[in-house]
Amino acid sequence: MLENGIERDLMSDSNLNYDRKAAKEYAENYGLTPNRKEYPYFKDNDCANFVSQVLRAGGMDEEGREWDEFKSWFCNTTDENNLTKISLTWRSARYFRRYWSNENGIGRNRAFATATITVQQTLDNFERIYFLLKEGDVVQYGDPFNGNLPYHTQVIHDKGFNWKIKKYDLFMAQHTKNSIYVSLYNYLIRLENKNERFVYIYKIKND
Repeated sequence: MLENGIERDLMSDSNLNYDRKAAKEYAENYGLTPNRKEYPYFKDNDCANFVSQVLRAGGMDEEGREWDEFKSWFCNTTDENNLTKISLTWRSARYFRRYWSNENGIGRNRAFATATITVQQTLDNFERIYFLLKEGDVVQYGDPFNGNLPYHTQVIHDKGFNWKIKKYDLFMAQHTKNSIYVSLYNYLIRLENKNERFVYIYKIKND
């Protein structure tokens, strides 16, 4: 697992059905304009909801029935006010982590591999992280003033040479603010408290 370091392997067959191309297409289709026909939209806090949709579009199956259980991950409504039909792990950055990774050992650990490193470590190892991650993988950011709990969730939808910074870069899709082609490198550079703020990295499948 990529936990508090750069790598440690999990099961080799983890999430092999994940379709990165489908995840990429969904992220690019709905990164700017929400998919209100199929899902709820949380105007002021939609990041985890959007990334969950991307993972679902990539073929990750929903599971569970209890909206407040970290082993559940589902969305069964288009009404953002009907919260018991949308699991916390689907719509909350903190509980998204508890499902796809874990918080202090409590979690579903559904991603193939995860990492918890500081912003500065991410920048220092950016070339390695660039080659490790692919479209459909996820990045979150912790708040160092609130126990480094995740407060924002993004998904990689493209990667390649960024002429603006003259280096290879990962491009992120996100909601709130609704955006695509957000430079991960520039996003990290602009963050404060680089040695204290955590970055949570999720490699969804082993490829």
